[in-house]
Amino acid sequence: MKINLLLFVTKFSFQKNVYFCKKKMKYDLSESISQRSSGEKDAENHRIKEIANEIRRRCQLYETEFGNGERHVNHLETTITMKIKVLLIILTLSANICFAQNELPTVVPDRPGHTFGAGVTHFQKLGWDNGFAFEKAADGTRTFTLNSTILRYGLFQNMELRVGMDFLMYDSEAAVPTFGIAPLTVGTKIKFNEGSGIIPSVGFLAELKSPHVGSKDLLPSNLAPAMYAIFEHSIGERFSISYNAGLEWDGETATPTTFLAFALGYNFTESLGAFVETYNYLHPEEANQYMAEFGLTWLVSRRVQLDLEADLDFQNLGKYFSIGAGVAWMIN
Repeated sequence: MKINLLLFVTKFSFQKNVYFCKKKMKYDLSESISQRSSGEKDAENHRIKEIANEIRRRCQLYETEFGNGERHVNHLETTITMKIKVLLIILTLSANICFAQNELPTVVPDRPGHTFGAGVTHFQKLGWDNGFAFEKAADGTRTFTLNSTILRYGLFQNMELRVGMDFLMYDSEAAVPTFGIAPLTVGTKIKFNEGSGIIPSVGFLAELKSPHVGSKDLLPSNLAPAMYAIFEHSIGERFSISYNAGLEWDGETATPTTFLAFALGYNFTESLGAFVETYNYLHPEEANQYMAEFGLTWLVSRRVQLDLEADLDFQNLGKYFSIGAGVAWMIN
């Protein structure tokens, strides 16, 4: 509004000068001729004509220079328009930079917990989920997981490749503890959709345990596949739920173990969260296992998340427990 008013005033001012210049010339000429005697009129009219011609010449020069005010106004309009365009470009670039910063990828961890989330590592990003744990079994056996590693690479926008291996120290009460490497696990996770409302995010995870890579006494006799259907809901800005159903083969028998899990998550802040879950193994030939885990997560930065966790066995309360900690890191 202010710019339009300025343009109007400027344009009007130039046009007014030209108008009054012409009007003054005509008025002075008619007044002089009507008020003088015949002899005086001739001399005076000659002088007036010279003045009128000079005024007309100056008016023409004025119009030529400023185009009846249009040229100057157009120049002013062009100047203001250019300044507005530059300002808009700066604002647009600033907005794009802020938007790009907000859109920087954040680590998508697959730990802690035994319930898998539907999220996959970002396209062409390498993620490293790493942790350690201490477990005391009901029979008294103690196991230290010195390093539990899963490398995850975003092969496509909705698909990742996974390679995992655990370094263990077990039978720790023995005179000489046993060190070992759990079987190498390779697999892939696919995310089919982004959930909304009552529609969950849906994913699928398939893995294979190798019978050849790892400590000999920990290796299965055959390839040991596992597959899981993954579902995940966001409930408002604070809560989330995840649930899995899967089948796990041990590489020894043809009958799989059924895996069922359910997890509830809560975000205290944008970076601090907590979860509780139940995960269960329904064995075809052995007693079933009904487990629970709870823990905390802390998103230190967009690349790094830390976590703490603890597990219980409902069938061996007081005899079994496990505690652990870890980090999920988006490397690149």
